[in-house]
Amino acid sequence: MSHSMRLVVGSIKPFSHFRPLRSAYQFKGTWWRLILLSLLAFIVVGLTSFMNIKYAGEVPEYAGLASNDRLLFLMSEVITDGVLGLLTFAFIVLVGSLLFWSFFQEVGYKRLTYIHSYVVFILLLGMLLQLPFIAFLNEPSLISPYSLGVYVDLLTNNTFWLYFTYSLSIFLAWGTFVQYAAIKQSTTLSKGYILFWIVTLNLLIVAILAYMRTAF
Repeated sequence: MSHSMRLVVGSIKPFSHFRPLRSAYQFKGTWWRLILLSLLAFIVVGLTSFMNIKYAGEVPEYAGLASNDRLLFLMSEVITDGVLGLLTFAFIVLVGSLLFWSFFQEVGYKRLTYIHSYVVFILLLGMLLQLPFIAFLNEPSLISPYSLGVYVDLLTNNTFWLYFTYSLSIFLAWGTFVQYAAIKQSTTLSKGYILFWIVTLNLLIVAILAYMRTAF
């Protein structure tokens, strides 16, 4: 039995979309969608970087450059951030799935990477919807009205906690719901066990990414 990757449908109706996933041994339309998802990740993160520099002034060194050097600087920053964004989402799919596999071996690593691709799609959608706020509010992409970070920002200036809480968005909650629906259809484990480890592992991944952003 095969299962077709349909990112939009799976994100909106996960329970019905992932119902056949447990018995599926072949995944149709996966590779070309993953290539498009990788391209989308590069473009969205690169565009976010461009708007951060242009509207939010996230890179102060940009203001001190001569006009003929600014375009080269801007292109290098956008490309570099696009590549780093692509690697970050690859980390979420490949390493995140490996962490999940430790607790959901019945689902299988291949299915977990398949499921995590939907999560990446949802997170990229969140980044797209964040772009207007960068331009209109002149605030960097870190500051998202869709997350808990806007409230934590009032209490602390600790960089780690700001990165961590700004990642706790409604889009992460949406992705967590999709993960739960997909994994629940693929295993006989209890609902409580599934929900506990999905939430715990997602928080761990967010903490790792927040630490990497502050440490490096």
